Amino acid sequence: MSPTAPGRRPIGRLLVANRGEIALRVMRTARHLGIETVAVHSDPDTDAPHARYADRAVRLPGATSLETYLDAERIIAAALASGADAIHPGYGFLSENPAFARSVVDHGLTWVGPTPESIEAMALKVEAKRIAAEAQVPLVPGAELPESMDDADLQSTCASVGFPLLVKASAGGGGKGMRLVERGEDVVEAVAAARREAVSAFGDGTVFAERYLAGARHVEVQVMGDAHGTVVHLFERECSIQRRHQKIIEEAPSPGVTDRVRGLLHEAAVALAQRIAYVGAGTVEFLVAGEGGGQEFFFLEMNTRLQVEHPVTEAITGLDLVELQLLVAQGAPLPFGQADVTASGHAIEARLYAEDPAHGYLPATGRIHRFRPAPDLPLRVDAGVADGSTITAFYDPMLAKVIAHGATRAESARRLARGLAGLELHGPVTNRESLIATLRSSAFLAGATTTAFLDENPEVLSPQVDAADEGRHARALLLAVLEAERPDSRVPLGWRNVPGPSPVVALERRGGGGPLELSLAEAREDEVITARCRVTRYGDEAFVDDGLVSTAWRVLPRFADPTAEGTAHGAVTPVPGTITAVLVSVGDEVTAGQPLVILEAMKMEHRITADTDGVVARVLVEVGRSVDAHALVVEVDS
Repeated sequence: MSPTAPGRRPIGRLLVANRGEIALRVMRTARHLGIETVAVHSDPDTDAPHARYADRAVRLPGATSLETYLDAERIIAAALASGADAIHPGYGFLSENPAFARSVVDHGLTWVGPTPESIEAMALKVEAKRIAAEAQVPLVPGAELPESMDDADLQSTCASVGFPLLVKASAGGGGKGMRLVERGEDVVEAVAAARREAVSAFGDGTVFAERYLAGARHVEVQVMGDAHGTVVHLFERECSIQRRHQKIIEEAPSPGVTDRVRGLLHEAAVALAQRIAYVGAGTVEFLVAGEGGGQEFFFLEMNTRLQVEHPVTEAITGLDLVELQLLVAQGAPLPFGQADVTASGHAIEARLYAEDPAHGYLPATGRIHRFRPAPDLPLRVDAGVADGSTITAFYDPMLAKVIAHGATRAESARRLARGLAGLELHGPVTNRESLIATLRSSAFLAGATTTAFLDENPEVLSPQVDAADEGRHARALLLAVLEAERPDSRVPLGWRNVPGPSPVVALERRGGGGPLELSLAEAREDEVITARCRVTRYGDEAFVDDGLVSTAWRVLPRFADPTAEGTAHGAVTPVPGTITAVLVSVGDEVTAGQPLVILEAMKMEHRITADTDGVVARVLVEVGRSVDAHALVVEVDS
C-alpha cells in the first residue's frame, strides 16, 4: 500500500458501519494492512461473525435497521468512543447518505468513500439523471412523482411514460422501493408501496417512474478515482439475473455486450465520474437493449459505494477494491493508470439467500446449524454466517456470496455450480438449488441472461432432485436413524431372535413429496456406502450431503399427536416481521386475494391476503407491531 499524501492522516483504526459479509470482507483487508477494526452491532447481531471478528465491537441498542445501522448519530458516537479515526460504510444502510458522510468528516474522521458532494450529486436518482443528461449519456424515459401529486396526476404522468414501467426509490438501491406496474389502475397502490418501503430502507420516500425495458441487460461499469483527478474504469459486470429487481447472479465480463457498446459504456462511466470529481470506488449502471449493430444503452444510476458484486471485478483484474478505497481515502494517488488495468478470464458470483424461490421468494428465518464450503475447490466464499448463526426477520436474507473464476465462462459456471452443490448448508430453506439449476441451464450457458431470464426459465425456481438421488438419501437417512435409536450397538442392525416386520421410519422431504415410510428391508447398504452420504440430524430435522446433491428431511413421529391443533382460521403471517399497513377494518367486506395487511420482513414487503370471500370479524394487529410467523392478523367470517 502506498503512503498517504502530505497532510492526510493515515488510518489506524477503522469502524465498519455495517453488518454481515461486507463488514467481514472490509475488516479482513483492513487487518491485512495492519489497521485495527471496530464493529457495530444490533442486539440480534451480538454474536454475529462480524462482531466476533473485529478487534473491538460497540453495541447499538435495538433490533431494527432504523434503531441501529441507520442511526448516524449512534454510529459516529461509537466511532469516537472506540477511538476509531475512520469509517467505512460498506454498502446499503448509510453508505450513500451524503449527510452522514459530511457528519463523519465534520467530526474529524476519515470517510472511506467519495466526497459528500459527489454522493449528493448521485444519491437522488432524479438529480443523477439530470447530470447524466448534461454529460450526453442516453437516459431511459421517465418522470418525477412528487408527493404533492394526487391520484389522478400520478396516473396521467405514468401513462405519459408508458407501460410497463418501474416505480423506483430516488434514494438507495438494492431493489428496495421498486415496483413493476403494467396497468394504469395499479399505479396508485404501487407508488404508495414503493414510498413505504423506501422510507423504511432509506428514510426517504421520494420515488419516480421509469420505462421498463423488458428483455434488456443490466450492465454496470466499475470506476475508481483518486483525489488527484485520476478516474479509471475496471471493466464491466453483467447483473441481469434478478428477483424482485435485486441481483442474484453477477459476472464479469458481460456475455452479451458488443465490443462497440462495451467501449462506449466504459467511456460514459468514466466521463460521468470525472464530471463530479469522483474519489473512491463507484459503479455506473446501464440498461443495454438489442443485439448486434443495433444494440443501445441507457443510463440508470450511479452507486457511490462498493457493490455487493465487486468480487467478480477483483477476480478478473487481480485488484483489491477495498484496499484501493482505503488507499485513496488517505489521499494517495491510484498506483496505476488506465493502460495498466487488464482483465483475465471470467468470474461469476452467486448470492445465497435464506428464501424459497418456489414460493414467491418467501424469506426464511431460523438457525444455521452448519455452513461448510465445499473442500478442494478454488472458490471464494464471502459469508456473513457461520455455524450457529441465527437468521432473523430484521435484515436482508443474504447469507453469503460464492465466486468462481476460470479461464472461460463455461469453466466458471461449472465450477460454481459444483461448489454450491458441495456446500454443507443446514438450516432454513435457501435458493441454493435454484442457483445451481440456473448455472447449469442451457439458456444461461448460451449467454441469454437478460432481465427476463427468470420469467422465461421458471423451471429453475423449483428444480427437482433426481429420484435416484432422493432414494439413496432416504435410505441413508433410514439407516442413520435406526442406528442412532437402537438400544444396543453391539447387536447387528435389524437382527431379531423372533420373526417380525423390519423396522420402519417415517420421513418427509422438505420442499414437497409428502410423507413416506421406509423399512430396513428397502435399504441396500451397498448403495448407501457407494454414495458416501453424510447424514446430520438436529432433533427432527435431518440433512443428507454426498458432495454432489444435498437434501433436507424431517423425521416424522410414528403416531400423530391427537392433541395437535389445526391451523388458525383467517389471514396469517408467513414469516416474522413488522406490520407497516392495515388495509381493512372490522365489518369490511373482502374478496379472496384482497390485501388485508402489509408485513415488512427482511427489508421486503409482503401482502397478507384474504383466502376467502367474507366479512372482517377481527383485526388483531396495528401498524408498528412485531409479529411471529403464522400469527393470525385478520379474522374473516365467510
